[in-house]
Amino acid sequence: MASLGQELKRERELRGISIEEISESTKINLKFLQALEDDKLEVMPSKFFIKALLRTYAKFLGLEEHSVLNKYHEAAIFQEQAKPTEEQSKTGQEEISKKRKRWTTLIILGGCLLILIGWLHHFAPKKKISLPPAETKPSLTLQEQTPPPPVPQPEIPSEPAAKDKGLILEISFTEETWLQVYADGKLKLEALKQPGQTVVVLAQQELLFSLGNAGGITYSLNHKKGKPFGPSGAIRRNIRINLENYQNFLAEEKESTNNL
Repeated sequence: MASLGQELKRERELRGISIEEISESTKINLKFLQALEDDKLEVMPSKFFIKALLRTYAKFLGLEEHSVLNKYHEAAIFQEQAKPTEEQSKTGQEEISKKRKRWTTLIILGGCLLILIGWLHHFAPKKKISLPPAETKPSLTLQEQTPPPPVPQPEIPSEPAAKDKGLILEISFTEETWLQVYADGKLKLEALKQPGQTVVVLAQQELLFSLGNAGGITYSLNHKKGKPFGPSGAIRRNIRINLENYQNFLAEEKESTNNL
C-alpha cells in the first residue's frame, strides 16, 4: 500500500507538475516539499506546519483537502500504535527470560532439598515406636444407645446478582476529530468527524477506540456522562472500556441538598 507521500508525488506527476513549480508558486521551501513526498515528516517544525503544508499542496494540485488530512491522521495514529508494540515485544521477551530463570532456580533448589531430606532420612537413628494397648469399650445396650445428632444441611448459596449487560457509547463532536472504534473486537467506525456530529456505538462486552483529538468530544456511557480523555489536540489510543471497568470512566455526580 502506497504511503501518503508516495500518493501525493504520483498525483503531482500525473498532472505534469514539477516540485519546483509548487515551491515557486506557494513560496514553500523545496526541502520541505521533498521531505513530504519522501515521508520524512520528522524534519518538519511542527504538526501544525505539516497540516498547513498538506492543505496548500492539496489545493495546488486540486485534491480534496479533507481526504488528504484524513490520511495523514490515519498514518499518525498507526505510527503511535506501532511504537508501544515494539516496546511491549521487548518487555514480553524480558519477562519470559526472567520467568525461565526463576523456574530454573526453583527446580535446582527443589532438587537440592529432596537430596538433603533423603540424606537425613537415611542416616538418622531409627526409633522403635511401641503402640499403647487398645482400650476395650463396653458395648451399649439398646436402652443406653443414643440417636446420632442430626446432620446439618448445607446452605444453598444465593445466585449472584446479574451484571448489567451491554455498553452504549454516545459521542458528540465539538471539534474536528479523527476516531477509530472497535466493538467486541469488530471495527465499527473509522472516520474524521466535524463539530456538531454525533455517533452511537453498541457493544455486548468491550469497546476499544482511539482519538486523534481527545479534547474534541464529549461522551456518555449507558446514558451517564463520561470523564474527559484529555485536552484539545491530544492523541489517545487503545482506550479499553468493558463491563468491569466502565464505571471508572463516568464523571462523579455532585450530590445536592435542599434547604428546608
